[in-house]
Amino acid sequence: MENKIDPRTDTPENDVIDIRELIKKYLRNWHWFVISVVFCFIVAFLYLKIIHNKYQVQTTILLRNQNSTPELSNLNMFNGIGMLGVSKEVEDEIQVLSSKTLVRQVIDSLNLGTEYYLKNGLRYDEVYPVSPVHIFVSKNFNDTLKHKVILVLSPTLKGYDISFQYGETIEEEYRVSNLSAPLSTPVGSIHFFVNSPLKSGQKLKIIAYPLAALTNQIAASISVATVNKNSNAISISTVSPTPQKAKAMLDKLVELYNLDAIFDKNMILTNTADFIESRLRLISSELLDVELNVENYKKSHGLTDISSEAQLYLETASEYEKKLADIETQLNLVNYIESYINESKNQFNLIPANLGIKDDALQRLIEEYNTALLERMRILRSSNDQNPVISQMEQQIRAIRGNIVKSIASVKDGLVISKNDLMAQNNEFTSKIKGVPTQERQFMEIKRQQQIKESLYVFLLQKREENALNLASTTPSARTIDAAYTSGSPVSPKRMIVFLLALILGLGLPVLIMYLLEFLNDKVQDRKEFQKYVKAPFLGSIGLSKEVESIVVKEGRTTPIVEMFRLVRSNLQFMFADTKSPVILVTSTTSGEGKTFIAANLAMSFALMKKKVILIGVDIRNPMLDVYFNIKKSNKGLTIFLADPNCQMNEIIQPSEVHPYLDIILAGPVPPNPAELLMNQRLDELIRELKSRYDYIILDSAPIGIVSDTFQLNRLVDNTICVARLKYTPKEALHFINHIYESKKLKNMATVLNGTNDVSHYGYGYKSEKKYKYRYRETAQNALEKRLNKLKKNK
Repeated sequence: MENKIDPRTDTPENDVIDIRELIKKYLRNWHWFVISVVFCFIVAFLYLKIIHNKYQVQTTILLRNQNSTPELSNLNMFNGIGMLGVSKEVEDEIQVLSSKTLVRQVIDSLNLGTEYYLKNGLRYDEVYPVSPVHIFVSKNFNDTLKHKVILVLSPTLKGYDISFQYGETIEEEYRVSNLSAPLSTPVGSIHFFVNSPLKSGQKLKIIAYPLAALTNQIAASISVATVNKNSNAISISTVSPTPQKAKAMLDKLVELYNLDAIFDKNMILTNTADFIESRLRLISSELLDVELNVENYKKSHGLTDISSEAQLYLETASEYEKKLADIETQLNLVNYIESYINESKNQFNLIPANLGIKDDALQRLIEEYNTALLERMRILRSSNDQNPVISQMEQQIRAIRGNIVKSIASVKDGLVISKNDLMAQNNEFTSKIKGVPTQERQFMEIKRQQQIKESLYVFLLQKREENALNLASTTPSARTIDAAYTSGSPVSPKRMIVFLLALILGLGLPVLIMYLLEFLNDKVQDRKEFQKYVKAPFLGSIGLSKEVESIVVKEGRTTPIVEMFRLVRSNLQFMFADTKSPVILVTSTTSGEGKTFIAANLAMSFALMKKKVILIGVDIRNPMLDVYFNIKKSNKGLTIFLADPNCQMNEIIQPSEVHPYLDIILAGPVPPNPAELLMNQRLDELIRELKSRYDYIILDSAPIGIVSDTFQLNRLVDNTICVARLKYTPKEALHFINHIYESKKLKNMATVLNGTNDVSHYGYGYKSEKKYKYRYRETAQNALEKRLNKLKKNK
């Protein structure tokens, strides 16, 4: 016979949360809420004492638009080369500002690889920039570390105790008389410099970080973002428990960023200056040679002036000579750039810009080439040549260089054609000059060479001055709008939020714990819960008995538990008001719930009414009535009566010895076939006969959740009492009770809850809250009986 029901498919209809009862339950445990809130507030207070306040430090810079720089626009020089003429993309500059390369430079500049902390109560506070004691290590000390190095210095009467820790595995203790000598550790020698001796009780913690890990940590902590999308202003911020250190770090970051940008700009100008100087040295030498030739020629031929007639022809021819000189200059510049770009060593070098080339297309290609080279150099400073972006840029640079070569060839062809045309026109005037004395003509040829060299020399001098002026007037890429400043109040932890969370946690923990205890505890916890889930009629609850005796209902006793049995008896009488000699079956879902205790005391309660009652032990598998009534086991009992036709009813009935109106039939020896034995017709005959002799027949039966014996007795009974026990009966058993009740497998089923703790609620009394409570009060007779018993014991 299947006795278990799936609680998931048999949920009571009234399985809803009773808010009022829930609140009452929490109010009954108010002291736990107070303790929890106080505890959480103490934890929050200690947390705020231990945790460091963190402040937001911020600086704002404005990226300069180099095209709008007055001095460069006035000079109109090196237009389009790298950083001098094109405003930088803001997003690219954000990447530069947050790059690990720049952060690494900040760490090196400010010596951030080592931090110093002084013990302050429950925590260590960082001291910056001056610590009582500094350490000095080798230059690459932090680079070689794989883990943090932690030193804790504690002054003693004889010197210092030093605790050393490297990673999680290496820990050592040192004791030194002073800090003048270097300390030999597993990671190398450490030298100390004492600014001011530590006082007694002070502790100084020194932490040296691995440089790579520290760089990643600081880079991740720095936030770089635009102020708004339409502005070149950039906000740089970080959160730190040491505001002074954070401000120094951000200011140094901006400073190094500007120095890095200036370095890029100066690279172009310096390269151009070197080229101009080399050309000036060459032209100066050539010009000197030509001037010496003029001087020597005049001396050797005695020339002083040129005839007026020849002068007219020469002036006309001179115009053509100037044009030829200009074309020669352009050809020289183009040839130089062609030879410069074709040299393999200049593959990724900048091409000198704005040397006077008049071809705009070629000039733009050179500017585009230099811009691409500068971008490649910048990326290489924070990457390597294996980067796919570098490969892509090198392809672009090669393509531009090819276009420059083609453009140079085209420009050269055009210049050659122009030169040939001018030479043809010049030849016409040359033929006219042939009439002039040969000496004069030769002199003018030398003079023409001198003029070409002089114009080229003056041009290069002008460009050198312009380049020097640009080099001297280089401005930073970023202008500081707001120097690094600290937020007025800590950004974390928020004290109000911490205490609010402590309050919420303090109130929530008891709720959670009570919920978990209730969730994990599958036993019935209180009477109201039992009544809420059980659909069968509830006769009443029986308090937890603290008496040694099993029979607590006795003549003349009016204790609260006796009153409880009287209440159950009264409720039960309403159920069989018209039934004569009712047969009452007492059972439970499992053993240990107190069904025999309920059956015995309920029988005694009926006997106190001067009614004849018989209590029969039909739990023939585990009989307990003999123990409850302190009766010796005998071979006579119900099982003998059912198994032996010769056994008579009077042989198994015996007085209870506790009340004259109460008789008992013990279960007898445990049979091998209890289920079949209870189906014996002699049991039916026994019950019929007992109904004629007794007013009430009470059967102490086996648990219905374990064996099926009780269901076989349903044919004989008028009412059934199912006993459950507080904090013992599983909640799942309540669904089983409902199933038995709804399926009417047991007649007129009702329930009793045993082992409750509401004994104090019984008695008569009236309280100002307009609530009646039933309390037990001793009568004068009970008080007198107690005093007499006490006197007897004293005697």
